[in-house]
Amino acid sequence: METPPSPFHVVIAYDATKERTEHELKHTVNGIRLRGDILRGGDTLVVLGVLHRVTHPMGYQAKACPDAFGTSIRAMEEEVLKKVDTFANMLLSSAEECEDEGVSLEVKVTAGTPMRKVILQEVVACKATWVILDRHLRRDLQFYLKQIPSKVALIQDNFAVDVLRSHTANETELIENKLFYSLSKPVSLSNPQRSENIEQSVITCRSYSLSISSHESSDTFKSSWMPSSSSSFRSGEHSISGLYGKGENKHLFSPQVVQKQRKNTMRQKSSAAPILCVACGMRTELYMKDPMRFSFLEIQQATDDFSKENLLGEGGYGHVYKGELKDGQMIAAKVRKEASTQGFQEFHSEVYVLNFARHKNIVMLLGYCCRENLNILVYEYICNKSLYWHLFENSETVLEWHQRHAIALGTAKGLRFLHEECRGGPIIHRDMRPSNILLTHDFVPMLGDFGLARWKTNDDPVQTKILGTLGYLAPEYAENGIVSVRTDVYAFGIVVLQLISGRKVVESNGEEQQQSLRQWAESLIERLALHELIDPRIEDPYDTYELYLMAKTAYLCVQRNPEMRPSMGEVVRLLEGENDRFHHLGEQFVQHHTK
Repeated sequence: METPPSPFHVVIAYDATKERTEHELKHTVNGIRLRGDILRGGDTLVVLGVLHRVTHPMGYQAKACPDAFGTSIRAMEEEVLKKVDTFANMLLSSAEECEDEGVSLEVKVTAGTPMRKVILQEVVACKATWVILDRHLRRDLQFYLKQIPSKVALIQDNFAVDVLRSHTANETELIENKLFYSLSKPVSLSNPQRSENIEQSVITCRSYSLSISSHESSDTFKSSWMPSSSSSFRSGEHSISGLYGKGENKHLFSPQVVQKQRKNTMRQKSSAAPILCVACGMRTELYMKDPMRFSFLEIQQATDDFSKENLLGEGGYGHVYKGELKDGQMIAAKVRKEASTQGFQEFHSEVYVLNFARHKNIVMLLGYCCRENLNILVYEYICNKSLYWHLFENSETVLEWHQRHAIALGTAKGLRFLHEECRGGPIIHRDMRPSNILLTHDFVPMLGDFGLARWKTNDDPVQTKILGTLGYLAPEYAENGIVSVRTDVYAFGIVVLQLISGRKVVESNGEEQQQSLRQWAESLIERLALHELIDPRIEDPYDTYELYLMAKTAYLCVQRNPEMRPSMGEVVRLLEGENDRFHHLGEQFVQHHTK
């Protein structure tokens, strides 16, 4: 009789300083379960969160390390306890599915710095066979691949799990034990009768371990510091229904809470609408034959009578309000201003054009409402604001390089659909700019605002009144009003330059002189000084080949002669690195770089 293989530990490593959602954790765990080549019955799946900074009671941020200057040990302990409970709460439904397959699910939060060394130390300590790295850990990817002896996978922006190394590596170099503080507990819905048992957690801090004992009926932890001869983590249990003392009675796992979690899970599973954003769980319709006509009362009720709290923004056309229909569909209702001179024309243009534009990178028009002189367009709600906000207004987080490349590629695919794949003929957007590119929390880009869109019915360029946004207008359009699909290509090239550089279309150099983004970037690209293009706020390492592809694409797209610009189909292939199909498009680019 063959001996069954020994159970292994599989670790999912997260930056616990960043906020997480239940949908994010659930989809990641499900993705690992369903792969079939990572987890098996008997294994333990450890969700490891590393907390590298905490908020001091005085309000400032301090390193999450017991011996760091200015760190509050009490604040660090409380934050670790809170994070463990929050993660465990969000993983309840996943724990049930894991138990059905014989897999144990455990949450562990460790406070320490630097984060990459804490992750390495924890992985080596539990002898993990697999390490799945969160997408926010990409910046140290080379370190992990070099130092971690386990098999390695990476969570992508869409929360799919991609294997980076399917074999174990040589043992890592001996690492110095760093000062850290850690707590773990299993996540389980089985064995509910635990009130008679004493649950045990072991918190490790360098060469001292803090042993915590609790009864379900106890209001406080009894703790004591005990010397330990080892600084490695010793696994123990922390009661899933234990109570925190001194005001920390939060996120309790009573039977009622568990029942509520199960009901929510069943509700999500039974929903017919597909998920639009994995991170926040936003759902939307996938395909509709035609935009439906809504009554004014439906939109009024969905937006809470167009309340200020639901106002998303205001443009030349009118106000945009967030709302929720009775079936749970989230919407963005664009209400025409009474004073808008082009409101009716834009209204009919968007309804007509978006009736044909059904693509994952295009905001879908769900319907419309007409009431006397009042026109309302009803879109699916896109949950994570616009590219403009992320590039120029969000001061807390900066778009990472891989997100920028994905946004450029997704936007290009949306434009390719409009120009080359849309039934009825090519559609020219005419107002391609960051404000009209909306993002999900997965950073999937979606083109919106088709009020200026036009059909191109033949091969001749269309002469029209000049509309759009300065800085994104192609020369032939700005000077002569000539519109073609290549005017969208030009505007897309400007957007790509903004994604690379983080710059607005016009920047002041401090001497009351202004230089356009196109002039500034073309000079650097022609001198092959591509590294000078990069947004200085980007901290994570960028892919130099992707930078080359994006710079080359932008350079070709913003050529003054529209005939020199690639089509959007060729742009997509450029961004994907399929250069062999159209060497002729890069000839001018290459000539500039071989001088």
